[in-house]
Amino acid sequence: MMNIQRSLTAVALFLSVHAGFAGEGPGKLNVASSRQSAFVTIAVQHDRRIGAITLEVKDSQGRTLYREEGKAMQDELVRRLDKGILPKGEHTLVITTRDLQLSERFVVE
Repeated sequence: MMNIQRSLTAVALFLSVHAGFAGEGPGKLNVASSRQSAFVTIAVQHDRRIGAITLEVKDSQGRTLYREEGKAMQDELVRRLDKGILPKGEHTLVITTRDLQLSERFVVE
């Protein structure tokens, strides 16, 4: 009886620890574009080193307005884009890495 109870406790502990990681996912993307700032701030986080990365800003018709390719040697990447290169309106940022694709919409006012 005691072994079953220990086993159930171990399984519950394992599931609670791993559920936190599963909820977060392997990567996060945060795009901040406020009216008061002249920049769009992009923050990408991954659970391991990002590696080769492509950043694309697309307009509402799907046309690519900005594209940047590079390599991130850490698990976090932060970029700031000047809003002056983008027309006003709604845009979509698409981040592509070897094993991850994230997108988020933002507005330039």
